[in-house]
Amino acid sequence: MKTQIKNGLYQIFFFTVISLLFSQCAVISPGYNGVINRAWGDGIKKDKVYEDGLTWLAPWNGMIKVNVQYQSYRERIAILTSDELHTYIDVSAILRPKREELPNLILDIGEDFYERVVRPEFFSVTRSVMSQYDYSSLSAKSKEMEKKIYEGLKLRLAGKHIDLNGVTLDHIMYSKAVTDATDRKLSTKQEIEQKGFEMEIAEKESEIQRIKAKGQRDAQQIIDQGLTQRYLQFKSLEVQDKLSESENAKFFFVPVGGDGLPVIIDADGD
Repeated sequence: MKTQIKNGLYQIFFFTVISLLFSQCAVISPGYNGVINRAWGDGIKKDKVYEDGLTWLAPWNGMIKVNVQYQSYRERIAILTSDELHTYIDVSAILRPKREELPNLILDIGEDFYERVVRPEFFSVTRSVMSQYDYSSLSAKSKEMEKKIYEGLKLRLAGKHIDLNGVTLDHIMYSKAVTDATDRKLSTKQEIEQKGFEMEIAEKESEIQRIKAKGQRDAQQIIDQGLTQRYLQFKSLEVQDKLSESENAKFFFVPVGGDGLPVIIDADGD
């Protein structure tokens, strides 16, 4: 009986020790880094950042785990353009904490660094940049605006222990009135271009007809110039010669008519 009690006590002691050991074990997931907080000591340990894996802690210390991967934070921001028109844009910032400055980030700002520091600056810079552009140029100038927002936000976050990787302008929400007006403008432009195309075709066809007419006129002029009095008299003599060879036909020839050409009279005609 005593042996059983003794063995039971050993087991309880063993499991208690194991539980205490594992209760002081911090598991850091991939993509995260950790900072030790010595609550009963000097607070945040600034000289070391713990990578993913298993880390043993003293019972009175805690581990603060922070995602150090790049993350995209998307916001819908109300803006006022330079021509005093209101709209909304969707814009994203890609950033992460600087790993080597993680203890200082926890001390200076905290784990919720985006809500505390980045988001207000993001809104402020974006509205400032967008106010420099008129409503109609927002789409055409999107790349330029992205660059300015990125540069402005990077400047605002300098010394804040945050690595800003990029800014993207995801979407511009135009009002229905502006969208309809743009559609009408594009439709009108397409109609004008179509009319211009049709006019160009008509002009080409007209030019073709003019060229044909000129060719016919030139050909007629050549023919007219070739029909001289002597030529016609010669052709008339050829006709007379052929008629004279016919056995059945009877013709009278008047040597010279009123136009200077021979006159041919069919004796069998009415």
